[in-house]
Amino acid sequence: MSASVSAFDQYARGAWERFLKDPARSRASLDALRGIKVERVLDVGCGAGHELLPFASEGAFAVGLDLAPEVGRTGRQLFAGQGCGANVTFTRGAAEALPFPPGAFDLVICRLVLPYTDNARALKEFARVLRPGGALLLKIHHARYYIQEFGQALMARRPLNMIHAARVLLAGAAYHLTGKQPRGYFPSSETFQTPWLLNREAERAGFRIQSRLPDANQLTPSFLIIKQSG
Repeated sequence: MSASVSAFDQYARGAWERFLKDPARSRASLDALRGIKVERVLDVGCGAGHELLPFASEGAFAVGLDLAPEVGRTGRQLFAGQGCGANVTFTRGAAEALPFPPGAFDLVICRLVLPYTDNARALKEFARVLRPGGALLLKIHHARYYIQEFGQALMARRPLNMIHAARVLLAGAAYHLTGKQPRGYFPSSETFQTPWLLNREAERAGFRIQSRLPDANQLTPSFLIIKQSG
């Protein structure tokens, strides 16, 4: 096993274990979707697919998508251990070009992946593969996340981390001011979002932000977003 595969496996298993140790996270996901029929769910940037577990355990067909070449290696084993491996499949792909037909899903999950994508394209793809009235569970990096990163790097004297945070903050500021997300190396293709910016991009894609989720905080707010029927 290569070093990169080992790193992904370690990350995926660690995220899975943390999810299982905090059953409130499963309950919060199910509670957020109360009243919305979820039979087909997609997790974009899935890792081992732990966010799919509450829905697959209740019989939904679940798909995990990730850019990592080894996507699914760990997830298939972990889901089989939970007795719901038959309900889950994995595929490799990008948020900006989802390999699924229109209206294929009732729910899309995307947690802390949007900052690394072309936001407008990714949100339009999420809307495309959702049925009318379908839901998006989205978690983002607020500007405060990178401000904290910059401050911590400053205190620890880590100049590369300071530069990274500063570049993302600059890219996010340009995105907010111009309405166009920088996608080149400079200042950064990574960006932050704010509720104001997210609302603007969500409406353009045909979404409506319905509520904040229980795990929302100042650094990484989470939202329940609904695809408009019209």
